[in-house]
Amino acid sequence: MAFQTSLPQLKNVLTPTRIIWRQPKRSLLLAASALLAGTVLAGLPAQAQLKTKVDVDVSKPRAMVYATSIGIAPDRWDSKAWDATTIPLLQDSGVTLLKFPGNGGTAGLFRWSTNTIINPYPDDKVADFPKERQFPAVAPAIDKLGTAMITINYGSNMDGSGGGEPAEAAAWVAYLNGSSDNTMEIGKDSKGNDWKTVGYWAALRGADPLPTDDGKNVLRIGHSQPFGIQLWTIGNDAYNNGFYGQDHTLGADWKTTGLFGQSYPMEPDLHMGTVPTAKDWGKHVGNSKVGPVAYGQNVVQFVKAMKAVDPKIFIGAAVAVPPISSDPNAMGKKWNEGVLKAACGSMDFAAVSFSEGRGDPKDSEFLDVDSLLHSSKYNFNADLHYDRDDIQQDYALLSGDLIEKYKKYCPANHFPPLVVDGIGMNAWLPTREPGMKAAVALYAAEAISTLLEEGAYTVVWGPIHGPSPTFLSEDDKPQPAFYAIKLLHTAAGPGDTFVTASSPLEFFDTYAFKRHDGGLALLFVNKVYDRSVTATVNVPGYSYAKSGTKYDWGKAESDGGKGITESKIDNLGGSFNVEVPRFGVTVVVIPKAD
Repeated sequence: MAFQTSLPQLKNVLTPTRIIWRQPKRSLLLAASALLAGTVLAGLPAQAQLKTKVDVDVSKPRAMVYATSIGIAPDRWDSKAWDATTIPLLQDSGVTLLKFPGNGGTAGLFRWSTNTIINPYPDDKVADFPKERQFPAVAPAIDKLGTAMITINYGSNMDGSGGGEPAEAAAWVAYLNGSSDNTMEIGKDSKGNDWKTVGYWAALRGADPLPTDDGKNVLRIGHSQPFGIQLWTIGNDAYNNGFYGQDHTLGADWKTTGLFGQSYPMEPDLHMGTVPTAKDWGKHVGNSKVGPVAYGQNVVQFVKAMKAVDPKIFIGAAVAVPPISSDPNAMGKKWNEGVLKAACGSMDFAAVSFSEGRGDPKDSEFLDVDSLLHSSKYNFNADLHYDRDDIQQDYALLSGDLIEKYKKYCPANHFPPLVVDGIGMNAWLPTREPGMKAAVALYAAEAISTLLEEGAYTVVWGPIHGPSPTFLSEDDKPQPAFYAIKLLHTAAGPGDTFVTASSPLEFFDTYAFKRHDGGLALLFVNKVYDRSVTATVNVPGYSYAKSGTKYDWGKAESDGGKGITESKIDNLGGSFNVEVPRFGVTVVVIPKAD
């Protein structure tokens, strides 16, 4: 699988073209939005079609689709993430990258050299890290999918007495990417642990397990060729470490399995020392040793050590969506400023995660579909709304903040692109009505397509298995996000390019791709619940086939328990019509002209 040799250094990589900043307003939702409220949904009849035009300009490229563009990440409690049933489904969906060791506070306690999780808590337990999730089980999945993104342990050292060590991270690079004949010494960490040479770790990777285990058989996986892992991040959501405090934790963290009523795990960070239990990270609130400047300074040291082993890798640091709040302890407050001041010159990319999907104001146990797809709620006043949905709102806040900070704190002409190392929904929030499950597909299709078109190098969906309709059910049945990602993959793959496409119709998103095989593909997301949309597509200088293939998945397929439907579409040319079913995602693939 081919990879980039350099990341796109685009000055406009964070200049959103689809997302226009508007002030919050009193919500005056259109009829389609109003229909989303309450239990009237189940009985609504389909109404007359909406009509719109879609203008496509293949001469105006936007962003390229890479071999690393679409990834997946499991939550720590997902023991089936890489099993024999799951992997073919991931391949079928178009996922080409996996995130290791995964989400949920795992990365900050994971010891790659022993494939174990340490317990830094004197008065608490930590979650298990089963064999099914350890690297020997993951290595075949990397080979089958294509590649991985590795999250470095920033939070803890070998004995759990302090923060992560750059030398340990460098040795991990050596293990995954090094050659057995490389004699470069990595050196010792601050605790005196000797991380030997690059060749030492590479030789272990290529060796077969010994008949009598010397404690290192877990590293002997018979993989003589380097994995060539390209993307590395320093920590996972490093700002969620207690610096901004900690919400009340419901239940024991080590028992968390992603269900409603359970608190999502913090990211352990021992740079300020240990805490008694997983509920106590908030005791470090405001402490500079776990703050953004210290994190940025440490990132510089990690990058130096890791790139000494493999200068071709790309390394990112965690940034955060800035809050709209006067609270000095609001999550992410001034995080980006502190990190970029200290580390921007060492960053190949900025890593960020988005978790959308809030509870419905009428019943917090159900997903607020209106906020997810139409009109995002203002952070501290549920009566105020924005004229854009949740992901558009969060991306606008982030991009605006990073544009300002890049100009201020980064070296000249250095604009680190985004890697979205986590995007998904609160997995414990089901939709109120069964017919609304398709909303997750619409959100996934829009969010991933928009972020890639705006210049994100990679977008990683998570989790894999979840209790509500996200990607796969616990018994490996495809869920809405699976179909959304598969449709995007059907439209575009590595080497294809987003081109300009637009429509004036609200709640109707359009994307176009110039394919490397000479064809054209279109992706439509119809977020209107009760009406299909007939789009008149205009393609000046049309030079493609007169017939193509149309793929649909949405409310009708979701209600009927069906997969993606496929049909032939004829009469294509410089202007043609496409019907996009209500509350659905449609892809049209057009071959090159004969």
